[in-house]
Amino acid sequence: MPIFFGRRIACKIAAALIAGAALVAGVGAAGAENAKLRFAYLLADSDLPILVAQKNGDFAKAGLDVELTEVQGGPAVVAAIASGSADVGYASPVPPINARINGINVKMVMALGHEVDPDKKFSWLIASQASGIADLAGLKGKKVAVNANGSLCVLTLSDHMAKAGLKMEDVELVVLPFPQQEAALEQGAIDATCTVNPFFSSIAKNQAVGVKILAEGVLADEREPVLNDVIFATDDFIAKNPDTLKTFGKVIFETRQKLLADRGAMEAAATEFLGLTSEAAKDFKLPVVKPELTISEAEVQVLLDAMKRAGMLTQEVPVKDMVSNMAP
Repeated sequence: MPIFFGRRIACKIAAALIAGAALVAGVGAAGAENAKLRFAYLLADSDLPILVAQKNGDFAKAGLDVELTEVQGGPAVVAAIASGSADVGYASPVPPINARINGINVKMVMALGHEVDPDKKFSWLIASQASGIADLAGLKGKKVAVNANGSLCVLTLSDHMAKAGLKMEDVELVVLPFPQQEAALEQGAIDATCTVNPFFSSIAKNQAVGVKILAEGVLADEREPVLNDVIFATDDFIAKNPDTLKTFGKVIFETRQKLLADRGAMEAAATEFLGLTSEAAKDFKLPVVKPELTISEAEVQVLLDAMKRAGMLTQEVPVKDMVSNMAP
């Protein structure tokens, strides 16, 4: 065999091997798709790290394909998960608790926010100046808004009014999503409301409302940290996707830490994603009392006890059925 012919065959074989290796590598890269995670949420302060991480591509870099869907309230988040249109959700703890009680098998997997006395408060009961309400007792007979039936605001209103000797039937309850409450206060359609950030930051700057703060905090007694924001998912999704959930939590935690360390970035993000004016953003705070995202049965039990006092629970509920900690 001529030497040049042998070399030609050797070159063809080498080229074929290289092409084959490249093809295998290409198939591997195409097969390594990011894990899909559909996330439903209502717009609130604790969402900010999630929205920032999504824009910056941090979830994708961590191997997640996250799809965000905004809804009007916690019960709507539960509905999205129950219908199969979302895998994971963000809300206050009350909607997933109610869901579990009503046969929708969801569990809380991470804590996104807490409150504690004296000054780390992220829920408010407020009244307009025009209402003439000066304190909690002044709510009697007035139109008071909550963002949704079966929400944390219902518990908040009930717990604080009980301290003033009032019951829920002493007020005219109005269900109104958070984004609509500022205009309703300004126009006199409601006298008072339960609110959270970013909405409180905006309302507090509105001179036409003239906010009167009646109470702060989810519960009247917050000498110990009280849970106010959670991430939850179905039992089935938790069992099949523990690594996906932990990666999701890790990205949230890291993004939140960056925002807490950079006040300028926090204010810019609050303006961009939460719709605050630059002036209102100066007062914005994330509801962080505990740095970790760990959720415990003990802190959920505090809320179960409060819901029982408020008449929101008519049966004993095992707290172990409510929690499956997936914090990173």
